[in-house]
Amino acid sequence: MAAAVNDGGQSFKAMAEAAKTIVDDAQSAGLAEAEDVLAGLANVFFRAQPLARQASADTHKRATEGEAAFSNVVARYQTLVEQIPAVVFMAYLDRGIGEAYVSPQIEEMLGFTQEEWLNDPVRWYQQIHPEDKGRWSIEAAQMFLSGEPLRSVYRVIARAGQIIWFHCEAKMVRGDNGEPWFIHGVAFDITELKQAEEALKRREEELRKLTASLLSIQDEERRRIARELHDGTAQNLAGLVMNLSLLMNSPAASAEPAWQRAVSDSLSLAEQCSREVRNMSYLLHPPLLDDLGLASALRSYVAGFSQRTGIRVDLELPSDLGRLAPEVETALFRIVQEGLANVHRHSGSSTAAIRISLGQFDVRLDVEDEGSGSQGQESQTSAVLGVGIPGMRERAQQLGGRMELNSGKEGTKITVSLPLGRLS
Repeated sequence: MAAAVNDGGQSFKAMAEAAKTIVDDAQSAGLAEAEDVLAGLANVFFRAQPLARQASADTHKRATEGEAAFSNVVARYQTLVEQIPAVVFMAYLDRGIGEAYVSPQIEEMLGFTQEEWLNDPVRWYQQIHPEDKGRWSIEAAQMFLSGEPLRSVYRVIARAGQIIWFHCEAKMVRGDNGEPWFIHGVAFDITELKQAEEALKRREEELRKLTASLLSIQDEERRRIARELHDGTAQNLAGLVMNLSLLMNSPAASAEPAWQRAVSDSLSLAEQCSREVRNMSYLLHPPLLDDLGLASALRSYVAGFSQRTGIRVDLELPSDLGRLAPEVETALFRIVQEGLANVHRHSGSSTAAIRISLGQFDVRLDVEDEGSGSQGQESQTSAVLGVGIPGMRERAQQLGGRMELNSGKEGTKITVSLPLGRLS
């Protein structure tokens, strides 16, 4: 194909047919083929191979008259055009390089003079960034074939080697005979905008990494505090309860009713503190999650939640759930915690449902209620929900998953999908 498209005598129609082959096979065409087509198109556009030689005398006359009229328009508006902070360009498709135009801004933006730019028919293509050439080739060929305007963003390498981002809009104009006549367009330097976008992306990525780190630290701190409460404070309270029970049965307590009442009250308070500490330890991080896995931890948590709140929770788990990767189990458990907390605090629903299902590559969690739906309004997140909903969404995203929230008068449904990770 390269030999065919580089034949200086090949007509635009033949070149368009060659380009159409690339466009039609864009998914499988190689970059080298696309570049050959565009290089050939450049030869047709800029080298002195006028189609007028192949046209009738009338066609040539109309083209000449049209070109003269267009030249007058260019002359009248050239001063205005050269005040625009962008590169304005045009090229006849049936004339040589002498008929092309590029505004002097090309030197300010890319370091090439007008003469240098115009005297090299394919410089514009050679300077396009290698990673953008393939895409640009297909977009340009599509414009030549369809006549639709070209709108593209791509990088150009300046004379000094720096990368300039351009937003380019070009249009192909046909003559009275329907043949392609000339191309005109404008290219805006959007390098600063792209740099700002890249800086924003980097900051977003840094923030995402920081958030992931904070969530990990939070989970680890919860696990540490829960362990200390269970192994330290709870054990001390258990010892206190045992000592108070011994005092209750001592001869001194039997002889002094007031002493017995004081010991009895102290025993009740110690037992209450012991229960609250153990409950707090479990809510911070249930040992079952580490020891037996997500299914056991959820069954225990849901039972305790229903007992504390009076909200009936239906829990559906797949029989083959097994053990998942620790980070997946932790994320799902925390999302269930946050979801049920929102049901309790904001929905007014007396029931909730939790369903976990396994796909081929992911695990899905649904948390539903039949409340007013107010807990699902993300616009009220800051004022009403604190960090509950954003925290759930962030946990899902950190693991490469997603979260969807649908809320209405009939209730709220939170759906979370995470990549399926299992213990090896």
